[in-house]
Amino acid sequence: MAVGIMALVFGLAFLLVPGFTLVLFLYAFGLLLIISGIMLIAYSRQKEAGGRWRTLNLAEGAIVVILGLIALLAPGITALWAIYLFGAFAVITGILQIAEGIAAPKGQTAFGTSNRGLLVISGIWSLVIGVLLAVFPGAGILALLWLIGTFLIVVGILNIASGIKVHGEVKRPAASEER
Repeated sequence: MAVGIMALVFGLAFLLVPGFTLVLFLYAFGLLLIISGIMLIAYSRQKEAGGRWRTLNLAEGAIVVILGLIALLAPGITALWAIYLFGAFAVITGILQIAEGIAAPKGQTAFGTSNRGLLVISGIWSLVIGVLLAVFPGAGILALLWLIGTFLIVVGILNIASGIKVHGEVKRPAASEER
């Protein structure tokens, strides 16, 4: 039930104060990256000197720490780049889905026996969303925050309801125990 309450609170925060919540989320993300990078660097120090894996872990750790610092020091740029990357993913995926829907023999798509027409429609939808995110990144960030907030509220309510049900079952003795 505690997880449900936390999800509900965070969901409401994403809906009611999305800008503030986004900045807090990006700060937490930046701290997570920095901690992960430091752990990778520490892990690399335990490996044999001069080894390829040690160098790769050290490089990865340093890059992750730098990305974490960017997220902490420039949360606006971090959010903007995340939206642009998501938009690029949507555009590329959309183009490939359209191509697959047109080029694939009937019933022979990557998803098995998918309808080629629906694959083309899905690709067009993905392409449109990607272009809209690239053209209107601010609105894209806000829409994403609203989706996350709505999702967290639904998850929170379901978790709270589940916790109340489980709590009620634990308090109520079973019929065989009463006798």
